[in-house]
Amino acid sequence: MLCPRCGLENGLSQGKCARCGFELTGKLADISSRGVTSIASRTAFPAGDLPMRGDDLHDGRYRLLNQISLPEILQKQGRAWSALDLKNSQRRVVIRELPVSREMGRGAAGERAAHMAAQRLGELGQHPGFPRVLDFFAHGGSFFLVFLYPEGESLASLLNRQRGALPEQIVAGYGYQLCGLLALMADQQPPIVHGSITPDTILVSEDKQNVCLIYLPPFGLDAALAHGRQGSAGHYAPEQQQSDNSPSSDLYALAVTLYQAVTGYDPRARLAMFHPPARRLNPAVTPQMEMILARQLSLSTSQRYLHPSEMQKDLAALLESYPDLTENQTRAQAMNPLELSSTQLREQSHSATLLDTGVFVAICVLVLVVALFVILR
Repeated sequence: MLCPRCGLENGLSQGKCARCGFELTGKLADISSRGVTSIASRTAFPAGDLPMRGDDLHDGRYRLLNQISLPEILQKQGRAWSALDLKNSQRRVVIRELPVSREMGRGAAGERAAHMAAQRLGELGQHPGFPRVLDFFAHGGSFFLVFLYPEGESLASLLNRQRGALPEQIVAGYGYQLCGLLALMADQQPPIVHGSITPDTILVSEDKQNVCLIYLPPFGLDAALAHGRQGSAGHYAPEQQQSDNSPSSDLYALAVTLYQAVTGYDPRARLAMFHPPARRLNPAVTPQMEMILARQLSLSTSQRYLHPSEMQKDLAALLESYPDLTENQTRAQAMNPLELSSTQLREQSHSATLLDTGVFVAICVLVLVVALFVILR
């Protein structure tokens, strides 16, 4: 059975833990003598000491590396760690705790709540743009979900390195993908609300082409916001001040994030929910992008997009109006050899050599023709 203090699997011998020395007394000792095999029975034990760096979970399969700082709104819904999967080439994973509260019930009821949360996140994880769920297990009185470690750089880090606005076409592409993810969440029954969409919860792939939305709440947001709004006020919708969370509030937070990306202005540095026209802050923003952002940043929910798919449709039309980004990138790379790969440099060098050879041959032929003409005269 599990040790109630350190969570060691099958570490209790004659009522005493082989790792931490914890001794079972009273009812716990009676349960130990009968044996505990089901997940539902394991949840009856207290979690004991918190998992720490270097601890192994799930029969030694996962080794914890570092605790991950979750958005404040999710900190009441368990902890998260980066870890190594020791039985699968030591790949990086993220382990999320799913603590079952008293409101969800203990025993079989708590187990059902954890399984439902795992199933919902697992179904979303099958779509590109959401973390992929790899495993689900119980340990030390809690349930845990294992996600494939998402590769990439946070949008917040990218904006910090940029020290200003990103190209609008890039931002529109990110917005289009994220609207698709929010549409999938809104269509769930009941809808899944993220509640904390900021540049910190959006990951950009290494090639800067795709985005991923991380840190989804496993149990919804009602319990997390029981004591009022928390987190980054600059990215929150007005209705979240009263703990009213809906897909519309997620779309509002996305619009704030896109606004920040195309203008370069952090909303946390201004008055909350005050967003001047985007073109006033960055004249390079197109009127179409300004209109899309202004509509979704309305203080009234009735004036915003009714569904993420509607905003995605307008972003798709905006993307169609841009010039071909691939052609522009090719031209930029041709002008900047430092951005070329080794293969591209070899191809460019080979092309330049052929061009030089062709020019030399043409000049030689021209000289011969002129010489022959002079001799004939």
